[in-house]
Amino acid sequence: MSNRHQELADQVVVAFRKHFEPVEKELIGEVRFRELHRMVCEALSAELESTTDRVQGLLQELRKEVEKTELEL
Repeated sequence: MSNRHQELADQVVVAFRKHFEPVEKELIGEVRFRELHRMVCEALSAELESTTDRVQGLLQELRKEVEKTELEL
């Protein structure tokens, strides 16, 4: 998990916490806020992995097209 994921997850959790009164935050508890942070980090990592897979697929397609075009020349 990258530092960027950590920072984004921090921002999400901080923004989410602002919606609650102090008593509500206490009822939710730090453990649950940390769990939310972990879940956000996992979601960001999964999305990045998915995006990376799509980019790699497109890169392979482009390479095939370039090779095909070079052979035609």
